Amino acid sequence: MLYNWRKPALVVKIKPVSPFQTLSPTLVRLPLAARPCVVNCGLAEHGFRGQERYELPRLWCMHLYFYTVEMETHGVTHRIVPGSLTLVPPASPIVYHYGARKHRHFFVHFRADEGVESMEEGAPARVEIPLLQHLPQAQDEILDRLQHMHRVLTHNRLHAEILFWSLLWDIAHASRTLIRSGDRGSALLKSISAFIEERLPSRITVQDIAEHLNLSSPYINRIVKRETGATTIQLIRRHRMQRAHRLLLHSTMPIKLIAAECGVDDLHHFNKLIHHEYGASPRHLRLQSASAAGPGKGSWAVERE
Repeated sequence: MLYNWRKPALVVKIKPVSPFQTLSPTLVRLPLAARPCVVNCGLAEHGFRGQERYELPRLWCMHLYFYTVEMETHGVTHRIVPGSLTLVPPASPIVYHYGARKHRHFFVHFRADEGVESMEEGAPARVEIPLLQHLPQAQDEILDRLQHMHRVLTHNRLHAEILFWSLLWDIAHASRTLIRSGDRGSALLKSISAFIEERLPSRITVQDIAEHLNLSSPYINRIVKRETGATTIQLIRRHRMQRAHRLLLHSTMPIKLIAAECGVDDLHHFNKLIHHEYGASPRHLRLQSASAAGPGKGSWAVERE
């Protein structure tokens, strides 16, 4: 959908064709008993206006983000960070609050049949899944699978939709495992990592994390050391470098802005950190990625949703 900054944002209002599929402002019911029908997918560019509004009356919408933005739906504001993934049901009004620059994310618009019975005995017809998930560690894998599905879709729709169906099940399974997990250490580490991801552009201390989770700093340090083998400060630095790596490879954001997005104000220091972590400067890392992608992998056109 093309927006002209001189015109007001377009809001499409059509009566929903299916029952409302949101359990709460943060949980949705995703129909997975039948193969989804992929209507459109690709890399989209947004941020032509400071605020953009969307509503897909009949389609589910998956977004994998490479930037930070606020997304509002059904009266709840969600903070999106690089590595976030959203699954929004049909007929859900969405408002994005962008800054002054354009952004790119990968999107999939698809139909999911909620009227069929489960094809396998004992398998749920609809799966409860978070509307928003922070998956920085899995972003590269998810993006690779989405890009592969996108390429296959051009010549074999059935194969592509089966690939996407499998990805949805894997994401749903990971979500359910997290929700039901009885391992407090692993669950707490995920909470620590989520807090770090949300605050990456800012200065973060162990005390900040402890106060957010109502725990002591020594306890946070023990959990991080036990679960990762690293100190909390090393974990924070790891998150900064991983976000920088993703933005360098999967966005056109200027390097100076990437450094700021990762909480590093000094560009020279940022260059040294990247070189120490990945063996190349930010510029050369980006050039190597573009060269390695080659035709047909990372060079397909940016679309407008």
